[in-house]
Amino acid sequence: MREYTTIQFKEKYKDLNTTLYWLVQQALESINYCAERWGSNNDLEKIWTIGKFNLRYHKDKKGVEQIQSVGTLMENNIHGKTGSGDCDCFTVFTIAMMLANGYDPNDIYIVLQGREKNRAVHIFTAYKKGNRKFLYLDFTEPHFNTKRKYNYIEFVPITKFL
Repeated sequence: MREYTTIQFKEKYKDLNTTLYWLVQQALESINYCAERWGSNNDLEKIWTIGKFNLRYHKDKKGVEQIQSVGTLMENNIHGKTGSGDCDCFTVFTIAMMLANGYDPNDIYIVLQGREKNRAVHIFTAYKKGNRKFLYLDFTEPHFNTKRKYNYIEFVPITKFL
């Protein structure tokens, strides 16, 4: 495998759109890394299984948003433990994996959940092809295609930030 530069976006939290923009940019930077490390013939459930096996939850420092590329997440982790990040780092991983495996960006969504509108406390990725139901890829859940129960949920297409 060739070497990749590790990239992290780290700054004081500004707003949700800035965070989502950088999240998608980190995912785009990570596509080749994902394809070379895990291949490009993975279905959604296999992508979830790879993430579930390789990722470990670790909170960001309070008031600082740290979004890691997949290369950073796996090889030069800011927490000092391979695969350690929070749900936005996991979302970078999922988007990058989906794009590396040929999924159409128009079918990939960032999911925001919270107790009330404009107060998201959780983020993950979903896939929706045409009129089909959403499929959820949340590595904090014990099973593929499950999500937490919150009062508020919003689906943001990644194409908004491409």
